[in-house]
Formats: sequence, C-alpha cells, structure tokens
Amino acid sequence: MGFAASLVSGKVSLLPSTHTAEVIRQLTAFAPDVFCLTDDPKCDIDLPQTPFPDGTASSEDFSVPAIDSGQLAAYVFTSGSTGTPLPYKKTWGRLLRCVHDGASRLGLLDGRAHTLVGTVPPQHMYGFESSVLLGLQTGSALCAERPFYPADICSTLTAAPRPRALISTPVHLRALIASGLPLPPTDLIVSATAPLSRELAREVEAAFATRLLEIYGSTETGQIATRHG
Repeated sequence: MGFAASLVSGKVSLLPSTHTAEVIRQLTAFAPDVFCLTDDPKCDIDLPQTPFPDGTASSEDFSVPAIDSGQLAAYVFTSGSTGTPLPYKKTWGRLLRCVHDGASRLGLLDGRAHTLVGTVPPQHMYGFESSVLLGLQTGSALCAERPFYPADICSTLTAAPRPRALISTPVHLRALIASGLPLPPTDLIVSATAPLSRELAREVEAAFATRLLEIYGSTETGQIATRHG
C-alpha cells in the first residue's frame, strides 16, 4: 500500500537491502529528503518517520489510477557486499513488462486469483517483483505474513486460500524438507537467490504435490528467465 501511495503521489520508493545504521547513512547521502513510512510505533530507523494510516477503509468509489509507464517508481539497491550499495532505477513500465512476462511463465495469468505467500524480503528485487508487483499485476492476494521457520511457513500456507503459491529460496525449501513436518499441498512454488539442485527440486515437488519453477535474475536486470526441473 505504501508503494502504491508513492506511485500515485509521484514519489520514488527507495528499497535498500537492509536497514543497518550504515546503510541508512548511505541512503541519506543518496537522497537527503528520504523519510521512513512505518506502521511500527517502536521503529528505530534513524530517519524522519511518517506513521502509516490506521487502515480505516473509505466507502467512496474509486477508479484504478493510470500511472505513466516512464514514471520512476523505485530505486532498488544491491547488497553492498563488495562496497557501497549501488542504486538502480526502475520505471513503472519496465517493472510491469518484466513482471507480466514472469507471471505468464509462472502460469499466474489463468484468470484465477492466487494467494501469494513470500518468505523473502519485499524490498529485495526478487521479493519486490515476485510478491508485491506480482500481486498488483495479476490480481492475486499477497499474504501479510512473511514466515521464516518451517512450522510458520506450513501454518501460513495451510491458512492461505487456494490456489496458493509459495515465493521462497533454496535455503527455506531445504529446511522445509528436512523438518519432517506435514507439508500442505501448494499449487506453485517459486525459488530464486541461489542455485537449486535437481534433487532438491524433485523432493519439493513430490512433498508439496506441486510444480516448482526457478527464476534467474539480478538487481540490475530483474527476472530474466525461468527453469523447471
């Protein structure tokens, strides 16, 4: 909702990989007018803070706004593992084209509304595209929880209406298989951020009675390819 509000108001979302003090300092140097939109009254990010609205719904009719395809929507930052995080511009049109192509490859443009459960941070390029933007582009519902541990992932998936998709990583998938927990049937699993072995992919597909697709991409390019098996 914060990202959508930024789009409508012509503001640019800044999506750093972490919120450490050093990254926040670098972010302030990059954009001196940056502020933090938060719904956490205990948020300790050292930036001017704007509290998130209380969620009171409006009964007024509305229409979906038209956003110019050339509008700068976000800066996505690299992790900074080799130095200062580097910003990459993402226009609204480029983001939509990339996500629409990805949604088609994932089979999420079949007319059904899916529930997306993500175990990945929404400010990372993979999480941003495959959860936040995928929901906006396909009419799917984005689960508010971001479960981390196997039991939490299983309970969140079980509660999510079907058809449901899990947006995750090889690390989380390996932990789920090793947990020994009953794994809920899931209509689609998407993996990225690290190489996925064929052995693990087959185990996951069998355990979840599902189809698993791996995404290739980067912060610089966004998603560029998918692979099954």
